[in-house]
Amino acid sequence: MVKLHYPVYAEIDLDRMHSNLDLLGKRASVPMLPVIKANAYGHGAAALANEIGSRSDVAGLSVGTVDEALELRKAGYKGRALVLDGVFAEQAAQVVRHKLEVVVSSIDQVKMLVAKAARSPVSIHLKINTGMTRLGADPENAVELYKKAASMKKTAIVGVMTHLADSNKRKGYAPVQIKIFDDILSSIRASGFSLPARHAANTAAVFLHPKARYDMVRPGIGVYGIQEFGGRDVGLKPVLSLRARIMIARRLLKGTPVSYEMTWVAPRKCKVAVVCAGYADGYSRSFSNKAHAIINGGKIRQIGIICMDNCLFDVTYANAKTGDVVTLIGEDKKAAVKAVELARLAKTISYEILCGIGQRATRVYIRSGKVEKVDRPKS
Repeated sequence: MVKLHYPVYAEIDLDRMHSNLDLLGKRASVPMLPVIKANAYGHGAAALANEIGSRSDVAGLSVGTVDEALELRKAGYKGRALVLDGVFAEQAAQVVRHKLEVVVSSIDQVKMLVAKAARSPVSIHLKINTGMTRLGADPENAVELYKKAASMKKTAIVGVMTHLADSNKRKGYAPVQIKIFDDILSSIRASGFSLPARHAANTAAVFLHPKARYDMVRPGIGVYGIQEFGGRDVGLKPVLSLRARIMIARRLLKGTPVSYEMTWVAPRKCKVAVVCAGYADGYSRSFSNKAHAIINGGKIRQIGIICMDNCLFDVTYANAKTGDVVTLIGEDKKAAVKAVELARLAKTISYEILCGIGQRATRVYIRSGKVEKVDRPKS
């Protein structure tokens, strides 16, 4: 743990991230298209784009939106960038200009992109809905979509893909989706086409569904060290730690209430610390009176309603003072607070916890135990 002077900061361990990518790449045995949408799940997409994209086992990066892809270009990333969530007509020119790859679900989307294509064809990935029922052409329309898209002069079909809705279970619906996808791929091939890169696997599928690995995989949450699926620990290591400093530590008499709605009242003489992080920073209000954090390697209990800018902890038995660093997510010595544990308290998933870490939290990138890069909040 590197102690820093920022009021609230997310510490990103680059060594751990690369360890996770090594593990995912070895298990997949095919190139990766790591997902860095939603600001790299809260980890900082612009800072990580070239870090991840320069790896030899990475074929490109996946983002959610055109704006996210443009942020990568602005950060100097020149590799393949796949926009997963589609585009609108007014964004098509930017897709062509910045040489982005786009997921398409209908022939109308293909025509829209072709209309903006100039000399170079636009690169597309045809998505097939095999059960997620979100984006993608329905199975009965998929082969016809492929034929029409392939007949257009200004298109380059570089991928055909699907997304698994239930990949966290070995015996869930994922095997059914894989069978549907395989049948459609066979029909496309039977129509006389050579298939482009096929991809379907997210993190869970990389480990649980070998048949979904195809020609590329799209790991997301696993890049950042989170295992959302059950079973044995596969060895992923959490990359991010959220830390904040104590603004003030104060003594309370028995019966003193704290924070909004006075949901916690001191049961005895005690000492509380006011910490510089709140729900605006991603420390959810739903954790109120339930979470624990760490100071100097020891666990402390969160008390009272979590505010926008602050949260409070009972530090009666901790050696806590103004300026000390509290670990809200992550490790300190032998103690740990995991994102998946906080997600359970909030009745959600770790994705939401990480994506919710606010922009005003300074991102600090660590390599070999030393600070390599700092991204301060934009004022």
